[in-house]
Amino acid sequence: MGAPADGSKKRRREPHNVDVKLVELYEDLASEKDEIRLKAAQGLVSQFTPDKNPTDEQIKKALSRLFRGLCSSRKAARVGFSIALTEILTQVFLAPREPEAFSFSDALNLWDTQTSAAGSETRQEQRDHIFGRLFGAEAIIKSAVLFEPTVPFEQWTQVVELVLELAEKKPWIREECGWIIYQCVYDLAGRKMDAKYVQAALEGLCAHEIARSPEGVAIWLAAKDLYPKAKFPNNVWKHDDPLDTKERNSLSKIMKESGAAANEGEGKANVAKNSGVWNSKLHFAWDAVLSRTSVEAKDKTKKSRMTFSDFWTEVVDNGLFAAASSDERKYWGFLLFTRLINDGGLQQASHTFTKNLTRCLTNQLAVEDRYLHRMAVKAAKAIQARVSKEPEFAAAAIRGLMGTSGTLNFDQATKTKTVEKIVSEANHEALQEIVPFFEQLIQKPGTTDEKTAASNRQFVAGLLLSIVRSKSSAAEGDAEHLQAILERILSIFVRFAYFLDDGKSSTAPEPAVSSATQELLRNRINSCLNSLISNQKFAATIPYVVVKQIRDAAKSGVFGKFIIAIDDKLSESVKAAFKSLKKLSSREKKEKGMAAFKLLYSMTIMQVYNGDADAVSMLDELEFCHTKFLGDKETKTEDAGDASDALVEILLSFASKQSQLFRRMSEQVFGAFANQITENGLESLTSILEAKESLSGQQEMFEEQDDEGEEEGEDDDADMMDVDEDELDSDVEVVEAGASSSDDEDDEEEEEEANEEDAQEVAAFEAKLAAALGNHGLEGESDSDADMNDDEMDELDDKLVQVFRARRQETSNRKDKKDARENMVNFKNRVLDLLEIFVKKSHSRLLALDILLPLLRLSRRSSVKQIATKANNVVREYTKVCKGNALPKIEDDEQAEALWELLRSVHKEASHSGPMGHATACSQASLLVVKVLVAHDKSNIEGVVDVYAATRKDQLTSAKCHVQPSFFSEWNNWCVSASKQLK
Repeated sequence: MGAPADGSKKRRREPHNVDVKLVELYEDLASEKDEIRLKAAQGLVSQFTPDKNPTDEQIKKALSRLFRGLCSSRKAARVGFSIALTEILTQVFLAPREPEAFSFSDALNLWDTQTSAAGSETRQEQRDHIFGRLFGAEAIIKSAVLFEPTVPFEQWTQVVELVLELAEKKPWIREECGWIIYQCVYDLAGRKMDAKYVQAALEGLCAHEIARSPEGVAIWLAAKDLYPKAKFPNNVWKHDDPLDTKERNSLSKIMKESGAAANEGEGKANVAKNSGVWNSKLHFAWDAVLSRTSVEAKDKTKKSRMTFSDFWTEVVDNGLFAAASSDERKYWGFLLFTRLINDGGLQQASHTFTKNLTRCLTNQLAVEDRYLHRMAVKAAKAIQARVSKEPEFAAAAIRGLMGTSGTLNFDQATKTKTVEKIVSEANHEALQEIVPFFEQLIQKPGTTDEKTAASNRQFVAGLLLSIVRSKSSAAEGDAEHLQAILERILSIFVRFAYFLDDGKSSTAPEPAVSSATQELLRNRINSCLNSLISNQKFAATIPYVVVKQIRDAAKSGVFGKFIIAIDDKLSESVKAAFKSLKKLSSREKKEKGMAAFKLLYSMTIMQVYNGDADAVSMLDELEFCHTKFLGDKETKTEDAGDASDALVEILLSFASKQSQLFRRMSEQVFGAFANQITENGLESLTSILEAKESLSGQQEMFEEQDDEGEEEGEDDDADMMDVDEDELDSDVEVVEAGASSSDDEDDEEEEEEANEEDAQEVAAFEAKLAAALGNHGLEGESDSDADMNDDEMDELDDKLVQVFRARRQETSNRKDKKDARENMVNFKNRVLDLLEIFVKKSHSRLLALDILLPLLRLSRRSSVKQIATKANNVVREYTKVCKGNALPKIEDDEQAEALWELLRSVHKEASHSGPMGHATACSQASLLVVKVLVAHDKSNIEGVVDVYAATRKDQLTSAKCHVQPSFFSEWNNWCVSASKQLK
């Protein structure tokens, strides 16, 4: 092939040796995996240790490569290259070197040239070079070579100058540049370097007009703390302190980067340009400032310095959270708030609930679509988490959210349960502040509008109830601390529920508490007691404290006029009751049963104060019971049985009310005296099970004699049961609520029957209406009324009035029937609860067997599945606890004969057709009676076999006998297990 036309010769490629291993190391320095980067950096640095004696060319080549690598756009390159660069600078320049060798000054020049951007690069390439220069500066400073005695001071100023120049020209990277200088101040102090190093940095800040910037503030404060004797530039800050009280306004503008922080008398000197870039992360200057503000100005040398409260109010609340602030500034504010709530001291965090902040928090929490809603949710959760970790913080949180800076009905406004959760977590120290604060809010709910005041008071009362509920299950040790708090809460309810202030005193509620609010507060008292009596520690004391508070306040008039009218006779009964209560309290620790009677007395007196007409007679009966049960030995005679019967009637009176409070109270008292229940008392319980679940059953049970009396009684009962929803018994179930999925067919049949009844009633009404109208019906001619004279029109009006009156009466009767059914179902539920307690406490008494037949009949007859199931459960529980020596004992032939009759009656009951649970209950009851008979005399097994044989014969021969097969299979199983003992 010939030579080229231009006569030039092709250049021969010179052989070039490539260090493949070194290339791989540089490649691995940019890896995204930490372990690969670190291993590569270690491998590269190992080549520049003093023992390897690297040449100047190797050093220069490596540093050039590393400085260029810092300008790479690869994600992890800057991290890996900066690590290697820092270590190589340390290895090379901290060791002694020849004067003519490659110097540290040469390295700085190399950094400057390799990271300088030429004018031809793209914008991204220019940004890469800027970051490369910044990372290079950081590596140089971290290597600590600058602080060596042999390194001239000018080289320090050269590095600082390049960094600050970068910060001035490129405001978007100013924070990173400032962070490097800020860290340098701490490094200088740690190395005990001369103050001139810090002074050079401060002068550089002023020279590049960034002293009055967030970065300048942080650097200045660090220098002020670590080098207090250094010479600071003049006319930058008042008293050379960014936190001077006279710098509040300027500092606020600087920290939110408003670009308007002009220095007084200096025009625009030292005023930094706005960075122009919003960062979702907090600037490091906030930590620098917050760490140097104290809750109180204790240092006399810094008496002009802002306290934390001053700083937070001016810079954060009036700055970041100002009404005109952008969402981005408020975002920073929420970050600061959350950080201080999580990590700040108790006093510091307590001062963060300022007016603009809490307003913004409330508004952002209330609406999910708002820009800062998620930040507000995080802030609310941070408050709850702090209280959970540090319960004493609850007081500050409550005052902050609901006080003058917050919103009284915070949870309602935000549609959250933030405050409710906080008060539930509060410990007794915090509650000592919270409870009086809530009392002030009820007294003065922050508004003169009566409707709003009632709503606010209801909200605060709900919070007080939440406290009681959360503390009602407190352990024994905590209960002693909480006792005073709980009594104070109930005292607050008593004050505003039972008394009316004349409005003249300074403590009078403004506006006056309405009657509806007073009724709500009385219901809140019942709700509190309902929770507290489940704890034995509180059940024996709190109810008594409440009624004593009412009595004492009524006597002294400290809370105003007592709203309950009590005549002389009732007053005497109450006075006698309190005397008995005093005696019970003195004997409570020594004698069993005193606490139960104390509870019963207290709750009966509460009923008196709530205006229950029956409570007076109940007090008299209680006095009789108290005398016979717990009086002197002379009085504990044959009348004890009558006292037991009277006690059962009192407890049934309480149990009949649709209230969990009275249910729990009756159960506790009944449990204490269950072993003293007589036959008559037990019959009072079982007779309720026999009553019909209807209006006639209710009339029979409550001895309502005529329709008028019935209506009056039901009206009274309805008024009595018109209580707050917290008071309603959750166990009350009527046929619509009690039926389960297995009862769907029955529900459908009942619904069809109800629809059919409705249709029949409508048809009957239309027939009566048509009969009354006669020839003037709706389908008659339109002018037919013109043929009627005045007498005929009056007669027609009378007929129509009668028809509609009858229709209204029928509707009223249907409602009465429904209400009566619900009342009876509730009553039977309560009686079954008492009977379950009775079998647990008195299962070894022969008397307990008397409940079997009523339970079995209830299981078969009740139209409410829940009632039938509950009756079966009581039978099952009874048979379960009657084992071995726990079986009832027969003492004479008369009792044995009664038991034989009971066995035959159970078998007769089993022959009736009933639900599946009924058959099982009959079998369990039968076997229980059999066990008692056989345990008394083994020879009774023959008679038992005869009874079962007779039942089997009836099953085979009588069409009316519907005994289930399981009845005999369970008998057979018992025979197999009992045969060994019988033999």
